[in-house]
Amino acid sequence: MLVKKDSATKVSNSDNCEVFEYRLDSKNVSICTATINGRYPDEGRVANTECEEIYFVISGVGVIHSELGDFHIQEGDTYHFEKGETYWTEGNDLKLVLVNTPKWTPEQHKHI
Repeated sequence: MLVKKDSATKVSNSDNCEVFEYRLDSKNVSICTATINGRYPDEGRVANTECEEIYFVISGVGVIHSELGDFHIQEGDTYHFEKGETYWTEGNDLKLVLVNTPKWTPEQHKHI
């Protein structure tokens, strides 16, 4: 299945985070791109209650502040979030590909 960039849905999660969601006909996986400039979320932490998530860094630099520690990320790095792992991210023009399994839904994404 091909999903063209011009059919992706733009979502602004905050002033510091812009996401393009690519709609797949699958309940098992989802994918999007994100750009983070600053802190996401603006305050507190987030967690996904149903999905594992992978960040793949396309460009830029950032820090993932997880319950497991602080992790500096840059181009070519990958970070795997376990289901329920709480975190927040700082980015400096941080461009990411995010893959979730099973498929991500807004109801699973909890702000803590």
